[in-house]
Amino acid sequence: MPLPVRAAVVTLATAGAALAPFSTPALAREHTKTIIVEGPSNVYDAAYSGVRTSIVVTEGKNRTDIRLRVSGLPAAAAGKTFGAHVHRKKCGPQAADSGPHAQNPKARPGAPLREKEIWLDIKAGKKGEAESRATARWRAAKGAAGSIVIHAAPTNAKTGDAGARLVCTTVPF
Repeated sequence: MPLPVRAAVVTLATAGAALAPFSTPALAREHTKTIIVEGPSNVYDAAYSGVRTSIVVTEGKNRTDIRLRVSGLPAAAAGKTFGAHVHRKKCGPQAADSGPHAQNPKARPGAPLREKEIWLDIKAGKKGEAESRATARWRAAKGAAGSIVIHAAPTNAKTGDAGARLVCTTVPF
């Protein structure tokens, strides 16, 4: 069930970079792009129809910082950990439409998945809220990332699997 999504993309040069989320000395010296999205775009499990996402992505030359805030998780989710990952495609009516996890094409051969993908696992609090942050030492190539998906289970460190896709928010990386 598609939901209205609000997105904003802000490009900041050196002078304004200090205002950007996740601003660091390294990001302040480079041209950054900040993306702010509220969603989700699609919900695939009716039990999660009350979920709302807020995502802030700050991209630098060789860096991607992401902050994911989630509210409206059902009471039964309290204390549970959910996998959340950047996926290659934008959200669609079918859970699989967002494709596989986005990966760093320049990752060293044999690198663990954790180094090649962006994982944002969240743990639901008693009030149905959760928050996560992640930093990747790479920037997704144009068209190589398109959404953040929240899954039903924690991320398996060896396989990257995290169960069924519950909600998806399209992010214009």
